[in-house]
Amino acid sequence: MPSLRARLLVAALRLCRVKQVAGNTERFTRFVHWAQRHGPAGPGRQRERRLAISRASFGGHPVFTAAPREGGSRHHILYLHGGAYAFSLADLHWRVIEGMIARTGASVTIPIYPLAPVHTWRDAFAMVRPLHAALAARHGAENLTVMGDSAGGGMALALAQQLRDAGEKLPARLVMFSPWLDVTMRDPGALAIDPRDPFLAVAPARLAGEWYAGDLPLDDPRISPVFGSLAGLPPMAVFTGTRDMLHADACRLRAKAAEEGAQLVFHEGAGMIHVWMMMPIPEARPALDQAAAFMEGLPPPG
Repeated sequence: MPSLRARLLVAALRLCRVKQVAGNTERFTRFVHWAQRHGPAGPGRQRERRLAISRASFGGHPVFTAAPREGGSRHHILYLHGGAYAFSLADLHWRVIEGMIARTGASVTIPIYPLAPVHTWRDAFAMVRPLHAALAARHGAENLTVMGDSAGGGMALALAQQLRDAGEKLPARLVMFSPWLDVTMRDPGALAIDPRDPFLAVAPARLAGEWYAGDLPLDDPRISPVFGSLAGLPPMAVFTGTRDMLHADACRLRAKAAEEGAQLVFHEGAGMIHVWMMMPIPEARPALDQAAAFMEGLPPPG
């Protein structure tokens, strides 16, 4: 059963009518444009004191790098943030980034990739693919984990598929938190969960998927990677909640991995909502512990 704090979070989302507001595509579109004018969230002064954070540019787009102030490890994470491919980096992403640094000693690169609706998947990958190649050359592909949440989780899987198909170096591991793997939003499982999901809504998700796809059909693996092959990919870990509309995507990925013999570790949070591992609830801590153990090749914590 979810913790009291997790249940209060769901109640707060219901009270604030987050789903109803987000479910209106006109309001959603206005909110996207408002959010993009405000840009990505910075780490904040306290995190600046706790972590070594630098800002740079890659391919004409901003990039953050965060690392421990002391010590550190061989691990490096390319973190692809979520936000329906239309919203930029948020404070919740920084919570996960800092949590993974604390657990693994990793340094982390966070690209601020181009966003829909002005940009499509082509623009996003025109930044992210060369960035992955540069990080693999600098840190060693064997030390690199590609990690992402929601849309960023889908991008992480699509990136690995594209790298494999092009014969480029693959990261050592993929970690996907509540990944969005099918932008068609036609999965019956997703539609069945939709009424119980207090956070996400089908209509704006489908609209954002259309923006991101540009001229591609929505079931093209480059934007909906659950339709692509998993053969030859690095080990994957997926974290998903049963009260998340995108849980259906994760379950399909698990079934596909079993069929194709791909290595996938599946963590299911009973009663958990979308990106619950980023939230200030007790269930988030063990999820990040499990992600860190997966990165380090250790058995998952009990």
